[in-house]
Amino acid sequence: MLENINSPKDLKKLNKSDIPVLAEEVREFIIKNVSNSGGHLASNLCLVDLTLVLHYLFDSPKDSIVFDVGHQAYTHKIVTGRRDNFHTLRSYNGLSGFPKRSESPHDIAETGHASTSISFALGLSTARKKSGDDGDVIAIIGDGAMTGGLALEAMNNISHVDNDLIVIVNNNEMSIGNNIGIISKTLNTTFNDKIVQGVYIKIKEMISAMPFGRIAGDVLSRLEGSIRSFITPSVIFRELGFKYFGPVDGHNYDELFETLEKVRETKGPRIIQVNTTKGKGYSIAEKNPARFHGIAPFDVETGMLKTSGGGKTFSSLFGECIINASKENDNIVAITAAMEGGTGLSDFAKLFRDRFYDVGIAEGHATTFAVGMSQTSIVPIVAIYATFMQRAVDQTIHDVGIMNANVKFMVDRAGLVPEDGDTHQGIYDIPLFKIIPNFTIFAPVAEEDFRQMFDITINMKTPTLMRYPKESIKQIDTAIIPQKVSVGKCHIVNEGHDYVVISYGTILNDIYSAIKNIKKDITLLNLVTLKPLDEEGIVRVCQNASRILIIEECVVMGGMGESVMEMLSKNDIFTNVRVHGVENKFIEVGTREKLLSIYKLDYDGVYSVIDEYFS
Repeated sequence: MLENINSPKDLKKLNKSDIPVLAEEVREFIIKNVSNSGGHLASNLCLVDLTLVLHYLFDSPKDSIVFDVGHQAYTHKIVTGRRDNFHTLRSYNGLSGFPKRSESPHDIAETGHASTSISFALGLSTARKKSGDDGDVIAIIGDGAMTGGLALEAMNNISHVDNDLIVIVNNNEMSIGNNIGIISKTLNTTFNDKIVQGVYIKIKEMISAMPFGRIAGDVLSRLEGSIRSFITPSVIFRELGFKYFGPVDGHNYDELFETLEKVRETKGPRIIQVNTTKGKGYSIAEKNPARFHGIAPFDVETGMLKTSGGGKTFSSLFGECIINASKENDNIVAITAAMEGGTGLSDFAKLFRDRFYDVGIAEGHATTFAVGMSQTSIVPIVAIYATFMQRAVDQTIHDVGIMNANVKFMVDRAGLVPEDGDTHQGIYDIPLFKIIPNFTIFAPVAEEDFRQMFDITINMKTPTLMRYPKESIKQIDTAIIPQKVSVGKCHIVNEGHDYVVISYGTILNDIYSAIKNIKKDITLLNLVTLKPLDEEGIVRVCQNASRILIIEECVVMGGMGESVMEMLSKNDIFTNVRVHGVENKFIEVGTREKLLSIYKLDYDGVYSVIDEYFS
């Protein structure tokens, strides 16, 4: 059947009884393709059934479906005309792994970060109401994303706006890993709870054994809906202004069709709790949902990756460093926002359970929570991806910076990030955080300087930030890094007289190799710390240079190039200066190698840029 589904209109030609069979085809199709391309698997398998029923009953794009995060929209992409291109998923010039408006009119919002869907849907439904446009607006949000402040702010606002809005809470008890906090626990206090279900069955058996028991049992069955309402989160949602439906088994088509048909005929703010199983239909993913949330290409039969991880990563190195430091220092704690595995903290969490804090999808809270902890002898280390640090800018300025709090940020996935496209790039952290007073920012190149920088941050009493990319750690020529890292001191990698190249981070590997092969009189400078900059060292190296080239894996606008140029100007150095980095645009999907090549930040790219500028 899947071969004949090129739009939601084709889906509607089927009988309801055909949809479960189609769902199996869709699951098989997703598993096969993701096993080759990599991608978000478990989160998509759990939403196949719900997505098909939504497209069967509603009229997309007139009825707008807004996916929170968007990593669960693969079925949506497949049934909205992108099946034949699905093999290009998360590749250069291929399909995005997230909703993308340029791909289809059915993609209403471009999402990649959690907790945004209800706000967007409320705004869209409000505008439609004012303009008199028809059509439902449907937000699909995971229970994990409900921990995000923006989702709660939007739900609070809904009580003042009587819009035709549908919110579907996809409750699978997980974000990437297990969910944290009272919201998830509340959502899972359902009629399907084993204890409650057991009590219900025993009561029904007792009543059935009494005179007129059969009639009483039938009455009890009809009261099941009332019992559900009494012991589920419906009271909370109703107080917030919603009409509540559920909980619904997200893999039971009778329940899905019956509930969504009722919802479709109802007006006003409506919320449906749909309980799903992450990884549904692929037993290996069901048993390991966190591992298969986002997965590299794998063998379907075994679930094993097709290629090895490629060696130690900066994430795993951080995990080693924090464990070693914590054995010596009882005051060290680790904080993350639903990213235990991705940030390298899984082993730490097992060894130091009472010193590990996963606050859920709540980066702003993680930051200010850390500030509160830092007011004692505790040393809080906050591990967050660069793209998600954007969600904590206010707290980083207002709470960390102004209070000069002893908080240590480990910023993973800095620089160009593979496969996830524009929503996940780590090229904006430097412009955002270099402007905050009191911060020290480190940019390691390899394992040796990373370890030194980590030890320095632990012993400092002020805010620090270490940024590093998503890649395996490379063996380097030790000349690239200083024997001893010192805060605010740059390192001369290669000494020349005519020209100067200034850079930082892992791209120094290829820059150093290129300079050696170009064989021109070039000084190469490793900034080491991006804040504070070594003004004396930079000025001394640059004051007699005929040309200066600054290369960075960051957006040029607001990057370190601007800071260096400002410093040179202040010291009356007006030599020709060029900054080479990432242009001010949103970045396309591609492997890290492909993106570095596009922006001339790999070996071939920096070779051509250096050779051309100094010729």
